[in-house]
Amino acid sequence: MKTILQCIVTLIILFIPACSKNVDLKAERTALLDSDKAWSNAAASGDVKLAATYWTDNAINYFPGQEPAFGKEAILEIVKKNRSIPGFSLSWEPVDAFLSESGDLGYTHGSYKVSFNDPEGNKLTRSGNYVCIWRNQEDGSWKCELECSVPEPKQE
Repeated sequence: MKTILQCIVTLIILFIPACSKNVDLKAERTALLDSDKAWSNAAASGDVKLAATYWTDNAINYFPGQEPAFGKEAILEIVKKNRSIPGFSLSWEPVDAFLSESGDLGYTHGSYKVSFNDPEGNKLTRSGNYVCIWRNQEDGSWKCELECSVPEPKQE
């Protein structure tokens, strides 16, 4: 319940109109989607150092089946642990992006797929959906502040 409440509060804050400034929302939406795609490519390549550049220092991540990770360093510990699992791979595909009126906050959502080997060496694949809340940085780049991943229901 705490996870859902935190996501809802963050989304409400996302859509509180901020002071107007002249922002090309179409261009920023494209830049945000491009950032999410580039982040996915970095993660898929296994480049942890590059992938880490897409989180803010105080990012929060809700990985399925794990305690929330607060801060980039805690998130990186989970990423490194996951990367040490034989056969591990991760990819995601953003579906869409939305921006606040001020263009300083936005979110992306899409689907993800993670694969790894079980203790017997059998490849397992899991998929689900995610939402990432991003903040536009002073240098114009986009960085993720909150990521929530939800696995698909188990198929019978």
